[in-house]
Amino acid sequence: MKYLFRELYRHKWRTITGISGYLLASLFLMLVLSLNYSQQNDSVGILRSTGTHFIVYLPSTVSCCRPGCEDPVNGSLIAEGGFAQMLNSDVIETVRATSGVRAAAPYLLYKIHDENLQCDITLGGIDTSNIATKTNVCSADNIIAGTYLSGNMGEVVAEEAFAMAHKLKVGDTLHTFGGKMIVGGIVNSGIKPGKADLYATIDNVRDVLKENLLCISDGFDMNIILVEVADARIQPRVMNDIKKQLSFLAVSSYNCYQPASDVMGIMEGAGTVMTVLIFIFLVIFSAKTQFAGLIERYRELGILKSLGWTNSSLSFSIVLSSVIQSLAGSIAGILLGLLVVFLLGLNGARVLDSFDFIVQPGRIGLLVLLCLAGSVIATIWPVIKLARAEAGDMINSYN
Repeated sequence: MKYLFRELYRHKWRTITGISGYLLASLFLMLVLSLNYSQQNDSVGILRSTGTHFIVYLPSTVSCCRPGCEDPVNGSLIAEGGFAQMLNSDVIETVRATSGVRAAAPYLLYKIHDENLQCDITLGGIDTSNIATKTNVCSADNIIAGTYLSGNMGEVVAEEAFAMAHKLKVGDTLHTFGGKMIVGGIVNSGIKPGKADLYATIDNVRDVLKENLLCISDGFDMNIILVEVADARIQPRVMNDIKKQLSFLAVSSYNCYQPASDVMGIMEGAGTVMTVLIFIFLVIFSAKTQFAGLIERYRELGILKSLGWTNSSLSFSIVLSSVIQSLAGSIAGILLGLLVVFLLGLNGARVLDSFDFIVQPGRIGLLVLLCLAGSVIATIWPVIKLARAEAGDMINSYN
């Protein structure tokens, strides 16, 4: 060990060069990992929840909510533009229990032909507290006038396009669905799978359909299940799992999750590729440094071999020398990286006006391990060359 440290000190410039390589590598790796973590929190975090919703329903050739309802003019349960049957609570519990499902909410969507307005009107009954309702139908965030649903009987919110077409404003009364409905607010929900003309709480819609329209379907709970998935990347698997468990149901999605999943894969892959490239350059640089050190000490090592030093002892000294340099360099690089990230954060520095530098404490150990692994890999060729050479040849080949 004394010999090893003496050699490191005697060839101080080569030692400093080796340590500097690990320092720069660990510094760049730390900055890349910091940016990658920020990217996951920001862009990937947004993409992860993009398009992560779909609806589940049971298609039908006729509406079966009340006697005579096979005539669509009288009203019908609908989903995706066609007739749908009622679903009971057992079905939604099965959906909720499916791995990867973040939330599932009941939805009642009913259409009638209104004689006063001379058009078809759809009324959607929603669970206002569920995230799946927000992503599939509408939420308080979509309000552009008035207030969101409070649960009062007869209160509805209207889609902006429907309100504009019929010149409706907040406070107007609609005589439809067998009773009076007060427009409490107007929403613009955008493109959603469960979009309707009017929305009310699901309990109110159940009462309207039972009492005003005399719907008598058994298990009167919902005709659509709104589903929110935890991550866009697992949505195909979640939909397939639901289809396997409930093969009689139809699953409908706008497929927005697919491009989001693809972009996440590209962004996360880019960070991984950058880390791998830096690691490769680290190994190449370290190998070059170790090989240069071997050539510089070639005759000296030959003399040591002739004096009885074994290949394993000499190889161990080469490996240990590289490990010491990598340990010193990586620690120095990490400390410098922490300082750089702190100063950049202090000044609010961002990359492409999007990504912050955020340090992950758990990754610091990974950086040290990467540098140590690189230092060991870099000594493979010098150790092989040393083991294959004869002491006499090493001494005589010295110029």
